Amino acid sequence: MGSSDEHRLHEIVGQLTTEAGYDLEELAVRSAGRRRVVRVVIDADGGVTLDAAAALSRSISERLDATGDDDPAGSAPYTLEVTSPGIGRPLTLPRHFRRARTRLVALVTTDGRSITGHVVGTTDDAVQLVLSGRKGLTEEQVLFADIARAKVEVEFSPPSAALRVRLGIAAPPEPDADDDDETDGDETDGDETDGDDTDDDETDERQGAAR
Repeated sequence: MGSSDEHRLHEIVGQLTTEAGYDLEELAVRSAGRRRVVRVVIDADGGVTLDAAAALSRSISERLDATGDDDPAGSAPYTLEVTSPGIGRPLTLPRHFRRARTRLVALVTTDGRSITGHVVGTTDDAVQLVLSGRKGLTEEQVLFADIARAKVEVEFSPPSAALRVRLGIAAPPEPDADDDDETDGDETDGDETDGDDTDDDETDERQGAAR
């Protein structure tokens, strides 16, 4: 793919993503055997549902189909993936930290200091963290300009009651002992997710050579 085609592809995908109300976080084209993969990563303050990813995937496919032989993705077969950012994603913009509120993040400052804490909030130029230590909970504000790199961390245990209060997180519901072994036949184990923390994606097999 030439630089002009890559620019046009980014232009088309970026426009459709913005029209759908999402931010285009990443657009990458990579080879996978004889096929290529066009990976589109989107995000929003309210997260990305699977239905939203599917709808955007269809919109992108239709727009690329309409370009005919001038498809910027090329004439060879390719797979289109539309997904939301997953755990471990780098946090590089203020909106990334805003959307990571209540999440555990690890960052390294420009002077080499490592800080791990939960995001309690953000301002225009800084992120506010709650740090858990031997002396209890403390808060620290780190300027975005002072952050060299940062990412969301996986949490292997639920936050403490004190941390939940500080972050404004409701306590998990207590299990009902009477219902432990009962199931309700009217309820289904649905596949709905909010897309905010998952790598679930909508994949569209594209046979570019057939057009």
